[in-house]
Amino acid sequence: MKSENEIYLETGILGGYRPEEAVLRKAEGGGVDTLYRDSHYTISEKEYSRERQMLIRGKCFVVTSVFPTDAIATPTDKMLFVIDGDLEHEEKVI
Repeated sequence: MKSENEIYLETGILGGYRPEEAVLRKAEGGGVDTLYRDSHYTISEKEYSRERQMLIRGKCFVVTSVFPTDAIATPTDKMLFVIDGDLEHEEKVI
């Protein structure tokens, strides 16, 4: 496995997404929590957030992902809904 330094020299990104370093933990609700060693996690009654820093070509970016704790659909479900709507629209136009 390449070091963070080697990856930065190749890509210009420090703190890139490395799924092989994720830790999976069973959540209280039966789901799965994905944890990364370089991220800061915050959990409240309304939301679960993950914050991490990425250095890209010398500029530091803070990336924050926010997930509602009482979500009625996953992000994938929502994306599939949008795709299905687009496909239905295209079929009506043709």
